[in-house]
Amino acid sequence: MTLRPASVTFLSLALAAVFVTGGASGLAGSAQAEVLVQVQQPRTTPGQAPQTQGAKPQAAPAQPPQTLATLYERLKAAGSAQEAEALVRQIARRWSRSGSDTSDLLMARARQAMGQRNGPLAVELLDRVIALQPGWAEAWHVRGLAFFVMQDDLRALVDFREALRREPGHFMALGMAAAALQRQGDEKGALGAYRALQDMHPFFSGAKDAIERLKPNVDGRDA
Repeated sequence: MTLRPASVTFLSLALAAVFVTGGASGLAGSAQAEVLVQVQQPRTTPGQAPQTQGAKPQAAPAQPPQTLATLYERLKAAGSAQEAEALVRQIARRWSRSGSDTSDLLMARARQAMGQRNGPLAVELLDRVIALQPGWAEAWHVRGLAFFVMQDDLRALVDFREALRREPGHFMALGMAAAALQRQGDEKGALGAYRALQDMHPFFSGAKDAIERLKPNVDGRDA
């Protein structure tokens, strides 16, 4: 079956997310600069002890790590595609954490199998991952991708929905579900999924165009 353009767009984006193993690289290798600090003796008020020469300023308290919920809110309010992309990378890293070395190894092998276009092997490996970690949304999402590539849309939709049940903010699973629904001819379901997707991730490539294509058929028919 020939993929529609919107489906191809979502598939390429989702497959790219599957292979995310890290975020943007830091400034490794940059030269360290010497900083000359001139310390001035501050004025004191009566009753206030003078500050010792060279005393170090109190360090600012460390910021607590951001939760997925916070990252989702920031993504929803992102003001540019660049900002959204940086947030997506952070979110994808969170999704990729299973908490199990065995599951991580099996997932890596499944991704490798998908890269080699060996869908059946990827599914077999992901079956084992899901048996070990049934609550890991990313395992369901990636197995759904394998089924989608194999054009088994019904099983793909089951897995995308299971991923969303465990992680309602999983916009990649939602985008792939929309693509699968569209490929199955369920334009109303696809339009609803694309609209929800655009609300979650306003810069998700292809969502806006898909909505514009589907609106006349669905909204006109339901009017």
